[in-house]
Amino acid sequence: MKLKNKVAIVTGAGSGIGRGIARVFASEGAKVVIATLIEEEGQETLALIQSEGGEAIAVQTDVANEASIQNMVLAVKNHYGKIDVLVNNAGITIFKPLFEASIHDWETLIRINLRGVFLCSKYVAQEMQTSGGSIINISSNHAVATIPNAEMYAASKGGINAMTRAMALSLGQYGIRVNAIMPGFTVTPHYDRWLADKGADGKLEEEIFSLHATQQIASPEDIGKLAVYLASDDSKSMSGTELLIDNALSIRLYNSKTF
Repeated sequence: MKLKNKVAIVTGAGSGIGRGIARVFASEGAKVVIATLIEEEGQETLALIQSEGGEAIAVQTDVANEASIQNMVLAVKNHYGKIDVLVNNAGITIFKPLFEASIHDWETLIRINLRGVFLCSKYVAQEMQTSGGSIINISSNHAVATIPNAEMYAASKGGINAMTRAMALSLGQYGIRVNAIMPGFTVTPHYDRWLADKGADGKLEEEIFSLHATQQIASPEDIGKLAVYLASDDSKSMSGTELLIDNALSIRLYNSKTF
């Protein structure tokens, strides 16, 4: 097991990518801390991991609230005595035309997506100073290639990548590695809701798949497997990296098959 006895915090682990990461971590021997906002979702992830033979605890956490983050870190320290891995996964998506986006939209998204990563990393890294560790920031392919009406979201993810590079330099002296994962389309409840909102009849999903070189999109567990690599000693020489996992979607020059 690649993460045997490592204590790993996964924010936003109540569903979607976060839940997938938490499950894969547990299957690799990690003691997983499910740090998520909605308590019921956290308990669902906890029950799922335990049913699969893994070890985990759930700590209700609001990454938009500094005191909540501090309380979560203290709870983990009291329960396990250490923190080896932090996965900053919690985030929200707001796509709005620039002229309709409000300062409230901006502040809500940045508070969760960017400030939350900063604060979680700050308080967890303080606990990692003497023993080292791995911080993994879940960014997005929107940090490198985006779409109209995604200014706020793209800015938050681009900021995560820049912060990842800076933290890698700042924290390396303590044996703390910091890397970013940039997923693209992933099969999550958010993706399913988006398809439903579009009134998709199957043709939209076929079109989405056709834009990917492999004719498929990622699962949360796919993201989890890459996170395991970055959390383990297999990647001990990697820090400050930004890894795309989007089946080559973001490197296409044209999105038409005519070319």
